Amino acid sequence: MKMNNASLIVVGLGIKLISHLTNEAKVYIEQSDKVLYLVNEPVMKEWISKVNPRAESLDDLYTKHSLRIDCYRAITEYILAVLRQNLHVCVVLYGHPTVFAQPALDAVIEARKQGYYAKALPAISAEDCLFADLLIDPGSSGCHSFEATDFLVHKRRFDPGGHLILWQISCIGILGHAVGSNQNGLNVLLDYLKKYYTLDHEVILYEASQYPHLDPRITKVHLELLAQAQVSQITTLYVPPREKALFDRSMFEALHTNITDIQ
Repeated sequence: MKMNNASLIVVGLGIKLISHLTNEAKVYIEQSDKVLYLVNEPVMKEWISKVNPRAESLDDLYTKHSLRIDCYRAITEYILAVLRQNLHVCVVLYGHPTVFAQPALDAVIEARKQGYYAKALPAISAEDCLFADLLIDPGSSGCHSFEATDFLVHKRRFDPGGHLILWQISCIGILGHAVGSNQNGLNVLLDYLKKYYTLDHEVILYEASQYPHLDPRITKVHLELLAQAQVSQITTLYVPPREKALFDRSMFEALHTNITDIQ
């Protein structure tokens, strides 16, 4: 049974200041009974508070515990607690609301289980920016996208002949809040990637532009220099395809035969 007087809508601001905000998200931010936000830009925090005086920051919960997973759970629980006050709640996040945004995603899933109307709206993610800025078509040779620590500890299978995107390379293996550089994590990543690519394989350190007047950071380095590269909390590693994938002529011919038969 749906709760008619309460709802949960999770929206994303996109990556670039104001420019990526959709009209749909803006309406929910302005008109909701309560707005909870977790964004990394002071100007956006000010704007949210201005358009909805009932807005509240989740920053304190994000740093409340030493382990990030505990912070995420605390945020999820708080969102649901506010929802149970019989309010129309809007949660505002940086980027896309379900991409590396586990607390809000979990809140939507749990709210639905409890009978509330809950949904997440699409938004521009850092991956969307990466495709555009690096002129990449993920459909050209396939695309693998992994969180860097997950990629390593689970030994994710991937095709070196496709595009490889690794997120959060600045905090590989770190369960708490990342502070400073993480040389060891990059070294471990380099050792693993060397199994699939040559040391002179060119990779890209990428950071999407957060402001309309600034260009994205696109730094090309040989794989062997990855561990010495300067990275920040928003740096993403893009590894271009190693080589063209093998062409399976027998499969092509089988598909061609089927097409002919249909005609």
